[in-house]
Amino acid sequence: MIWNRIAGWSLILAPVGQLGGWTFMRFGGNEGVEPWSTIAHAVWLIGFVLLAIACVELFRRVRSRGAGQILARVSLTVALISVTASIAEMLVDLYVGFATDTHAQWEVMDQQIRSNPVAESILYGFGTQLVYLGFLALIIQLAILRRISTTTLTLVLATLVLFIGYEVLDGPGRQALMPFAVLCMWLALAPLGWRLLKPAPQAADAITP
Repeated sequence: MIWNRIAGWSLILAPVGQLGGWTFMRFGGNEGVEPWSTIAHAVWLIGFVLLAIACVELFRRVRSRGAGQILARVSLTVALISVTASIAEMLVDLYVGFATDTHAQWEVMDQQIRSNPVAESILYGFGTQLVYLGFLALIIQLAILRRISTTTLTLVLATLVLFIGYEVLDGPGRQALMPFAVLCMWLALAPLGWRLLKPAPQAADAITP
């Protein structure tokens, strides 16, 4: 099925997109240095789209009833709204890069956008982090329903702990947390993606050419 291929590759590549964007930002994207800023935000943009598809696939696997299904829908909604905020952030940052010719102009426009309390909260603050709350809720439901292994759940929990550490800690060791966080995320999601990409086994009595 087409969806299986799309969802499979999304589960495999979504963490890669996150790490790719973060890595390119280390080359100067945080300061608006080109072409690293544009490359980083473009890779991140793709990564967030893939993450949204991955969350939809996790929701499809819940297949619960009653309160469980309601919780799954709320979790998916939170994740998708947050991913939309992240995608909007990437588009805004790309626009700022294309609309300015010098680093000084970039800094002025960037500060103008960030000075707006709504933009700061939604695009650059807590709004973009909620995806991991919805993502975790879906993973926990799947673990309770025994549709994923405890290893997958453990890796996702490790991912979130490392992400939180990256956000709240300061110091030289902080940067080392992000690659490990994304690695845990990839180890959790990639096997789920590979299973979707594997061809379905033929029935024993199927006629083969």
